[in-house]
Amino acid sequence: MPSPTVGRVSSRSVALGVATVAVLAGCSSQESADDAATELLFSPSASATATVEPTPTPQATTLPEFPEDCAGLVPTSEVAAVVAVPLAGDTTFLFADALPDIGRTARVTCGYGVGDGEGAEPGVEISVNEYESAQAAQDRVDITLEAATESGRTVAEQPVGGYEGWVLSGGESATIVVDAGTRTLVVSMRRGLVDEAAETVVLEQLAARALGIPTETIEPPAP
Repeated sequence: MPSPTVGRVSSRSVALGVATVAVLAGCSSQESADDAATELLFSPSASATATVEPTPTPQATTLPEFPEDCAGLVPTSEVAAVVAVPLAGDTTFLFADALPDIGRTARVTCGYGVGDGEGAEPGVEISVNEYESAQAAQDRVDITLEAATESGRTVAEQPVGGYEGWVLSGGESATIVVDAGTRTLVVSMRRGLVDEAAETVVLEQLAARALGIPTETIEPPAP
């Protein structure tokens, strides 16, 4: 069956190639086809087959300083407030070195609800990447979206503030990918953590917090 077509904004349509994933050592293991698209965003072996001039991304707000820990990305208490369920388990932090081959200068990944008895993967995982140019960041997003359709995942546009974003659904996780100029953001959530009908709203709220976009205050769940 032909794979669905990825619909980026028309001014940024580009033919893309999909390459084999080379997962970085130390990163969370995501070897299934459902997670291959997310891993491509960080893979030095994947490359686009065409180059286009970058389109400036509208800035809804000034991006926060690149986080040095999970408290600077999204505090655990805020993640729990957004998902509106207790997050048992630990919060993990991973800093990855720069990858000059793909123009990445820094990457931070935080896992929330790790080792909560529901499996090895965290309940929520947030990764933010900084690139040397908007073009380099755009290339990683384009490759990720193309790979998502190739693996059979559903891709739907979901802006976050003034930034372009896409929700990838299907399989054991729901994910939002955001193109924020020189920065990319990936938020993944284990299926079943919230009702399926609420997944997109929760992912958008978490992404907004990681990008410093004001959102409505959400009270933390009662103990």
